Parts: sequence; structure tokens; C-alpha cells
Amino acid sequence: MKNILLLFACLLLLAGPVHAQNRGKYNDWLQYTGTYSLNQRFDINLGAQYRAYNGLTDKRLLLGLANLQYNLKSLPMSVAAGYMYLQLQPYTNAEQTDKADNRENRLYQQVIVNNKLGRARLLHRYRIEERWTATDFRLRFRYLASLRLPLGPKTLENPKWYATIKDEIRISDQENPFDSNRVWGGVGYVLNKHLGGELLWMTQFNGGADRTNYVAFILRHDFGWSADRPERRPRFLPQ
Repeated sequence: MKNILLLFACLLLLAGPVHAQNRGKYNDWLQYTGTYSLNQRFDINLGAQYRAYNGLTDKRLLLGLANLQYNLKSLPMSVAAGYMYLQLQPYTNAEQTDKADNRENRLYQQVIVNNKLGRARLLHRYRIEERWTATDFRLRFRYLASLRLPLGPKTLENPKWYATIKDEIRISDQENPFDSNRVWGGVGYVLNKHLGGELLWMTQFNGGADRTNYVAFILRHDFGWSADRPERRPRFLPQ
């Protein structure tokens, strides 16, 4: 376990000097994900993201979202519909001195399927997004597979540490349908039944040789209805 923590500490340290040499290619990603359980069937999910180019002061993206989720009774599945707002500020010149200010409103619908593979948990998320910008309207389809593997002795019923691997493919309705592919890997820690966090490395493949790397920290907050959750209901859903 100490080796895993040391590895990710090294990634964070290395990210700083690389920023200065290749600005915009290695970025920071902070995320909050909150789930408020109204009852056994309905949840409200909230999320916020802040991404930066070169240290936390060089803003790249600011995002907020909310959705209402219904958890099926007879299947390990949930459906949700929600709204998302984001502000994206890409650099407009090679010298990276000026930024554009792009704002977008989205509606989205998603289905999450939860499976257990021994001690591991595999989630599939299927999402459709309707995207409105100042100039056009677009559709995008997203598929995310997320695998969580508990770390520690098998005798531990609820281990605190886990490894996680994720892969998300995004397809648009444009002439070139491939949008991007995001690959994540890292570790997570469950502090208690309401709070946890993940430290991750993510590479986003944008087509050809173009790619962007992120060092990400995700804070996961599960609160509200306190009755014991059936096993089919996953905690800390991906947003």
C-alpha cells in the first residue's frame, strides 16, 4: 500500500515541472460528486469540476451538474436525467496568452448498470447529451466502463482502499463522429459510509497524436437517507 501511495505522490510532483515545459498538455482536475438519497428508489446527484492548465490558477474549465436518479427495484440498474452547465476557456494562440470563453448548456439522460465480479464491482454508464452553445446544437453519446477492485486481505468485509480503472468513449453526431477516449487509473479510499476520495491519472485521446493528461482528485460524498442500502445499489457513482 505504501508503494501505491508513493507512486501517485511522484506523479503529482512530476506534473509540476512538466507543466512549465508543455503547458496545456498536463493539467489538473478537481471534482466533487455528491449523492443525496431521498429514499430507497430516488437519489439526487450533484457534481462540480474545476480543471486548470498550469497550476490551479490557470482555469481551463468550470462545470456544474445535477440530476434526478431512479433505482430500479428488480434489477441492478438506475436511470437518470439531468442538467449540466460549463464554461470552457481554451487558448486561442500558440503563445497561449489569450483565451476564448465558450459556454455550454446540456441536458442529459443516462443508464447505469452495476455488476459484481467476485470482490470487484463493474459499472457501465450509457449517456446521451443534448448540447447547446452560442453557435450550434450537438448530440453526443458516451459509454463509460468503471472497474473497482478492493485492496487488502479477502477477510476484510469492507476494505478502505481500492484500485480503479475506467475507460470512456465519446461519440458525436458530427461528420467525424469520434470525439475522444478517456482512460483513467488510480486508487481510492473510503473514509466512512458518507465520504471517500480518489487520486487518478487520466489520459484523453483526441484523435491521432493529440492527447491531454490530467492528475485528478475526486471527492465523493454520499449523504441523505441513512437506511441500509441494498447491495445492488452502488455507492459513489461516476458522474
